Amino acid sequence: MSALRPVVVVSVALFRGHDLLLVLRARAPFAGLWSLPGGRVEFGEGLEAAARRELREETGLSAGTLRFVRNHEAIDAANGAHAVIAVFAARADAGDASDPQAGDDAAEARFVTPAQFAALAADGQTTAGLAGVVEAAQALLPLS
Repeated sequence: MSALRPVVVVSVALFRGHDLLLVLRARAPFAGLWSLPGGRVEFGEGLEAAARRELREETGLSAGTLRFVRNHEAIDAANGAHAVIAVFAARADAGDASDPQAGDDAAEARFVTPAQFAALAADGQTTAGLAGVVEAAQALLPLS
């Protein structure tokens, strides 16, 4: 029996208009890939609270109302990583035009247009399954 266990993780698909916030992962197992800001849930911390904390730690930004999108799994058996990710979607706080600042385990943080996101995904520069997660998040947050 393996001693390795999945970890509980959260992430946030944060939109500003049509643009999506992405972070470039700085640490293994997904180093060098673009993904949603997020990270591990701390003991005793609720999922939404963890999502807000991770968003703030990785980008310096905050979100409006969080909506649960779905669970997603990221598995990298070669590096002993298995994350069960609770994905949330939100709009950036109204009136907050701040640029994201990479922090914590993010090498870079930036908003990308839908065309830029599509190009990154097509070129294999995003984490596995991210396009489907983003599509599901967009469906929950129609532009008003």
